[in-house]
Amino acid sequence: MRSEQALSPMAAPLFVLLISILFFQPCAWGAQKNRSDPEILWAFAAMRSHSPHPRAEPVTSGMALSSGDKLKMMIRMKNKCFVYLIHKDSQGNFTMLFPYSPQQADSAYRRDRNYFVPEGEAWFELDNRTGKETFYLIASDQRLLDIEYTYKKYVSCKETKGKLDLGEEMLSELGAITQRRFASSGRAGLSAGRGLARGFERAAGADPTDITGLARKISFNNIYSQTFVIDHK
Repeated sequence: MRSEQALSPMAAPLFVLLISILFFQPCAWGAQKNRSDPEILWAFAAMRSHSPHPRAEPVTSGMALSSGDKLKMMIRMKNKCFVYLIHKDSQGNFTMLFPYSPQQADSAYRRDRNYFVPEGEAWFELDNRTGKETFYLIASDQRLLDIEYTYKKYVSCKETKGKLDLGEEMLSELGAITQRRFASSGRAGLSAGRGLARGFERAAGADPTDITGLARKISFNNIYSQTFVIDHK
């Protein structure tokens, strides 16, 4: 009597399939389980100049601030993603506050490091040009080359009409990003002195107030966006 029974031609493929399921499927489950969604830490703080004891407080959309009040943001990328912070002042001018340089977006920014806007301990200070100050925060698992390209054209344009048209194009692209966020499966989990948009200017002197304690975690699948509109009075 033979100690081993030969597999039939039909049984052999089934046996191989069974072995593949038993030995390789758990690895796939483990890889899926360990895959993490893009995640950032974000803080947006204000300090009121008229307060006898100024302290950093979180900025919310629709918040009313006065000339002389200060603003500061913090961004920390927990894993690889691309973050953009764009400001539109009360005069309709756009400034990309982060990344500090679009040319560095793909390689120069490290994960698990706090990036401040403005850099270091300085703050922005609201100037005398009142109106709506709008900030667009965007985080994406892919680099947004279209909006980078439009902003590059906007900055280099010297013609008033052309700049206005490119500003409208920027608004259209930002609106499309917001629509992509709602249409996708993404979810929210709850250089110094250069390129400042009109509406605020560099505060005189550095302010050491720490805003990292106000940071909140944002996780998403594909893209995340949030718009903050400040009533600058």
